[in-house]
Amino acid sequence: MNVLSFHLKGKMAHFRRYYSNSSALSYTIPPRTTIVGLIAGLLGYPRDSYYEDFSKDQCKIAISVRAPIKKQIQKLNLLMIKTPNDLNGSQEHHTQTATELVLPQNIRTGYIDYQIWLFHRDQSIMERLFDFISGPGYVTKGISVALGTAQHLGWVDDVKLLEGEEKGEGWAEIHSVIPSRKLHKIDFSSFSSEYRLYKEDMPIAFNNERKLVDKGNMIINVQLSPVRAHVTNFIRLSNDEMITWVE
Repeated sequence: MNVLSFHLKGKMAHFRRYYSNSSALSYTIPPRTTIVGLIAGLLGYPRDSYYEDFSKDQCKIAISVRAPIKKQIQKLNLLMIKTPNDLNGSQEHHTQTATELVLPQNIRTGYIDYQIWLFHRDQSIMERLFDFISGPGYVTKGISVALGTAQHLGWVDDVKLLEGEEKGEGWAEIHSVIPSRKLHKIDFSSFSSEYRLYKEDMPIAFNNERKLVDKGNMIINVQLSPVRAHVTNFIRLSNDEMITWVE
Protein backbone atom coordinates (compact mmCIF):
# COMPACT_ATOMS: atom_id res chain seq x y z
CA MET A 1 0.00 0.00 0.00
CA ASN A 2 1.04 3.62 -0.58
CA VAL A 3 1.29 5.64 2.65
CA LEU A 4 1.51 9.44 2.69
CA SER A 5 3.67 10.86 5.50
CA PHE A 6 3.84 14.52 6.52
CA HIS A 7 4.62 16.67 9.55
CA LEU A 8 2.08 19.07 11.05
CA LYS A 9 3.91 21.88 12.86
CA GLY A 10 3.10 25.03 14.79
CA LYS A 11 3.82 27.15 17.86
CA MET A 12 0.67 26.39 19.89
CA ALA A 13 -2.16 23.87 19.79
CA HIS A 14 -5.47 23.21 21.48
CA PHE A 15 -7.46 20.05 20.76
CA ARG A 16 -10.43 20.36 23.07
CA ARG A 17 -11.46 17.19 24.86
CA TYR A 18 -15.03 16.34 23.92
CA TYR A 19 -16.05 15.80 27.56
CA SER A 20 -14.56 19.01 29.02
CA ASN A 21 -16.99 21.77 30.05
CA SER A 22 -16.09 24.75 32.26
CA SER A 23 -12.35 24.20 31.73
CA ALA A 24 -11.22 23.68 28.14
CA LEU A 25 -8.79 20.76 28.47
CA SER A 26 -6.70 19.67 25.49
CA TYR A 27 -5.62 16.33 24.09
CA THR A 28 -1.88 15.82 23.79
CA ILE A 29 -2.15 14.95 20.09
CA PRO A 30 -4.70 15.83 17.41
CA PRO A 31 -7.49 13.23 17.41
CA ARG A 32 -8.19 11.29 14.21
CA THR A 33 -11.34 13.37 13.70
CA THR A 34 -9.24 16.57 13.72
CA ILE A 35 -6.80 15.21 11.12
CA VAL A 36 -9.67 14.08 8.89
CA GLY A 37 -11.31 17.52 9.16
CA LEU A 38 -8.02 19.23 8.29
CA ILE A 39 -7.48 17.06 5.21
CA ALA A 40 -11.06 17.42 4.02
CA GLY A 41 -10.86 21.20 4.50
CA LEU A 42 -7.69 21.45 2.41
CA LEU A 43 -9.35 19.41 -0.34
CA GLY A 44 -12.40 21.72 -0.35
CA TYR A 45 -15.05 19.46 1.18
CA PRO A 46 -18.01 21.43 2.64
CA ARG A 47 -18.44 21.23 6.41
CA ASP A 48 -19.85 17.89 7.67
CA SER A 49 -19.93 16.41 4.14
CA TYR A 50 -16.86 14.16 4.32
CA TYR A 51 -17.50 11.64 7.10
CA GLU A 52 -18.40 8.79 4.76
CA ASP A 53 -15.47 9.42 2.39
CA PHE A 54 -13.08 9.46 5.35
CA SER A 55 -14.60 6.68 7.45
CA LYS A 56 -12.37 4.19 9.26
CA ASP A 57 -12.85 1.69 6.43
CA GLN A 58 -11.86 4.17 3.72
CA CYS A 59 -9.13 6.18 5.42
CA LYS A 60 -6.39 4.99 7.78
CA ILE A 61 -4.45 7.44 9.95
CA ALA A 62 -1.53 7.14 12.38
CA ILE A 63 -0.10 9.93 14.55
CA SER A 64 3.15 10.53 16.44
CA VAL A 65 4.76 13.22 18.61
CA ARG A 66 8.06 14.30 17.02
CA ALA A 67 9.20 17.21 19.21
CA PRO A 68 9.24 17.76 23.01
CA ILE A 69 6.00 19.34 24.25
CA LYS A 70 4.42 20.56 27.46
CA LYS A 71 0.99 21.75 28.57
CA GLN A 72 0.07 25.02 30.22
CA ILE A 73 -3.26 26.45 31.37
CA GLN A 74 -4.05 30.08 30.54
CA LYS A 75 -7.17 32.12 31.27
CA LEU A 76 -8.74 33.36 28.03
CA ASN A 77 -11.21 36.24 28.05
CA LEU A 78 -13.92 35.09 25.65
CA LEU A 79 -16.31 37.58 24.06
CA MET A 80 -20.05 37.17 23.65
CA ILE A 81 -20.53 37.48 19.88
CA LYS A 82 -24.10 37.73 18.56
CA THR A 83 -23.56 40.19 15.69
CA PRO A 84 -20.46 41.47 13.83
CA ASN A 85 -20.69 44.68 15.85
CA ASP A 86 -19.91 42.72 19.03
CA LEU A 87 -16.37 41.97 17.82
CA ASN A 88 -15.23 45.25 19.40
CA GLY A 89 -15.88 43.80 22.86
CA SER A 90 -18.88 45.99 23.65
CA GLN A 91 -21.16 43.07 24.57
CA GLU A 92 -21.53 42.39 28.29
CA HIS A 93 -20.84 39.11 30.08
CA HIS A 94 -17.31 38.32 28.96
CA THR A 95 -16.31 34.85 30.13
CA GLN A 96 -12.90 33.93 31.49
CA THR A 97 -12.25 30.30 30.62
CA ALA A 98 -9.30 28.21 31.80
CA THR A 99 -7.82 26.82 28.56
CA GLU A 100 -5.12 24.17 28.33
CA LEU A 101 -2.56 24.81 25.58
CA VAL A 102 -0.02 22.42 24.05
CA LEU A 103 3.33 24.18 23.70
CA PRO A 104 6.90 23.33 22.66
CA GLN A 105 9.29 22.81 25.56
CA ASN A 106 11.06 26.03 24.54
CA ILE A 107 8.43 28.47 23.25
CA ARG A 108 11.10 30.83 21.88
CA THR A 109 13.11 28.43 19.76
CA GLY A 110 10.99 25.27 19.52
CA TYR A 111 7.80 24.25 17.79
CA ILE A 112 5.18 21.52 18.00
CA ASP A 113 5.75 18.68 15.53
CA TYR A 114 3.28 15.85 14.86
CA GLN A 115 3.99 13.25 12.19
CA ILE A 116 0.91 12.01 10.34
CA TRP A 117 0.71 8.87 8.21
CA LEU A 118 -2.29 8.43 5.92
CA PHE A 119 -3.65 5.75 3.60
CA HIS A 120 -6.85 6.17 1.58
CA ARG A 121 -8.49 3.50 -0.54
CA ASP A 122 -9.26 6.15 -3.17
CA GLN A 123 -5.85 6.81 -4.71
CA SER A 124 -7.11 10.00 -6.38
CA ILE A 125 -7.61 11.56 -2.92
CA MET A 126 -4.06 10.57 -1.95
CA GLU A 127 -2.69 12.09 -5.16
CA ARG A 128 -4.64 15.35 -4.75
CA LEU A 129 -3.54 15.72 -1.14
CA PHE A 130 0.09 15.05 -2.06
CA ASP A 131 -0.09 17.72 -4.79
CA PHE A 132 -1.65 20.20 -2.32
CA ILE A 133 0.87 19.82 0.51
CA SER A 134 4.15 18.82 -1.17
CA GLY A 135 5.09 22.49 -1.31
CA PRO A 136 6.87 24.69 -0.84
CA GLY A 137 4.02 25.81 1.39
CA TYR A 138 0.63 24.24 0.77
CA VAL A 139 -2.39 24.74 -1.47
CA THR A 140 -5.92 24.77 -0.07
CA LYS A 141 -9.44 24.89 -1.46
CA GLY A 142 -10.90 25.78 1.91
CA ILE A 143 -9.34 26.14 5.34
CA SER A 144 -5.94 27.26 6.58
CA VAL A 145 -3.82 24.72 8.45
CA ALA A 146 -4.39 25.07 12.20
CA LEU A 147 -3.54 22.96 15.23
CA GLY A 148 -7.03 22.66 16.66
CA THR A 149 -8.71 26.04 17.02
CA ALA A 150 -8.37 28.57 14.18
CA GLN A 151 -6.01 30.98 15.96
CA HIS A 152 -3.34 28.29 16.34
CA LEU A 153 -2.05 28.45 12.78
CA GLY A 154 0.45 25.88 11.59
CA TRP A 155 2.18 24.55 8.52
CA VAL A 156 2.92 21.26 6.73
CA ASP A 157 6.46 19.99 6.20
CA ASP A 158 8.53 16.96 5.10
CA VAL A 159 5.96 15.33 2.82
CA LYS A 160 6.86 11.81 1.61
CA LEU A 161 5.27 8.85 -0.14
CA LEU A 162 6.21 5.51 1.44
CA GLU A 163 5.40 1.88 0.83
CA GLY A 164 3.63 0.01 3.64
CA GLU A 165 3.12 -3.68 4.35
CA GLU A 166 0.49 -4.93 6.77
CA LYS A 167 1.76 -7.32 9.42
CA GLY A 168 -0.16 -9.54 11.81
CA GLU A 169 0.14 -10.01 15.55
CA GLY A 170 3.60 -9.71 17.03
CA TRP A 171 6.28 -7.59 18.71
CA ALA A 172 7.34 -4.37 17.02
CA GLU A 173 9.03 -1.02 17.69
CA ILE A 174 5.97 1.20 17.20
CA HIS A 175 6.69 4.81 16.21
CA SER A 176 3.06 6.03 16.38
CA VAL A 177 0.44 6.18 19.12
CA ILE A 178 -1.04 2.76 19.91
CA PRO A 179 -4.79 2.17 20.31
CA SER A 180 -5.25 0.26 23.57
CA ARG A 181 -7.62 -2.18 21.83
CA LYS A 182 -4.66 -3.32 19.68
CA LEU A 183 -2.17 -3.47 22.53
CA HIS A 184 -1.37 -6.76 24.30
CA LYS A 185 1.81 -5.87 26.16
CA ILE A 186 4.58 -3.27 26.41
CA ASP A 187 8.20 -4.36 26.93
CA PHE A 188 9.44 -2.53 30.05
CA SER A 189 12.54 -4.68 30.48
CA SER A 190 14.77 -1.80 29.36
CA PHE A 191 12.51 0.87 30.83
CA SER A 192 14.16 4.29 31.26
CA SER A 193 13.36 7.94 30.60
CA GLU A 194 12.77 7.07 26.92
CA TYR A 195 9.14 6.21 27.82
CA ARG A 196 6.68 8.74 29.16
CA LEU A 197 3.31 7.26 28.36
CA TYR A 198 -0.10 8.94 28.48
CA LYS A 199 -3.44 7.22 27.99
CA GLU A 200 -6.16 9.45 26.55
CA ASP A 201 -9.77 8.68 25.63
CA MET A 202 -10.17 10.17 22.14
CA PRO A 203 -12.85 10.42 19.42
CA ILE A 204 -12.17 8.30 16.35
CA ALA A 205 -15.11 8.73 13.96
CA PHE A 206 -18.36 10.64 13.40
CA ASN A 207 -21.41 9.65 11.35
CA ASN A 208 -23.07 11.90 8.76
CA GLU A 209 -25.03 13.65 11.54
CA ARG A 210 -21.77 14.53 13.33
CA LYS A 211 -22.53 12.12 16.15
CA LEU A 212 -19.65 10.25 17.75
CA VAL A 213 -19.78 6.61 16.64
CA ASP A 214 -16.38 5.41 17.85
CA LYS A 215 -13.85 6.39 20.48
CA GLY A 216 -10.98 4.67 22.23
CA ASN A 217 -7.97 4.97 24.51
CA MET A 218 -4.69 5.89 22.84
CA ILE A 219 -1.25 5.17 24.33
CA ILE A 220 1.02 8.14 23.60
CA ASN A 221 4.77 8.29 24.20
CA VAL A 222 5.85 11.94 24.42
CA GLN A 223 9.55 11.06 24.74
CA LEU A 224 9.86 10.68 20.94
CA SER A 225 11.28 7.13 21.00
CA PRO A 226 9.44 4.09 19.59
CA VAL A 227 7.62 1.81 22.01
CA ARG A 228 8.41 -1.91 21.89
CA ALA A 229 4.99 -3.51 22.12
CA HIS A 230 3.09 -6.69 21.31
CA VAL A 231 0.17 -5.58 19.14
CA THR A 232 -2.67 -7.16 17.18
CA ASN A 233 -1.41 -5.80 13.85
CA PHE A 234 0.84 -3.06 12.51
CA ILE A 235 2.24 -1.54 9.30
CA ARG A 236 5.91 -1.86 8.36
CA LEU A 237 6.98 1.10 6.21
CA SER A 238 9.69 1.18 3.55
CA ASN A 239 11.89 3.34 5.84
CA ASP A 240 11.76 0.52 8.46
CA GLU A 241 9.44 2.44 10.81
CA MET A 242 6.38 0.62 12.18
CA ILE A 243 3.01 2.22 12.95
CA THR A 244 -0.47 1.29 14.09
CA TRP A 245 -3.61 2.85 12.60
CA VAL A 246 -5.93 4.78 14.92
CA GLU A 247 -9.07 2.63 14.76
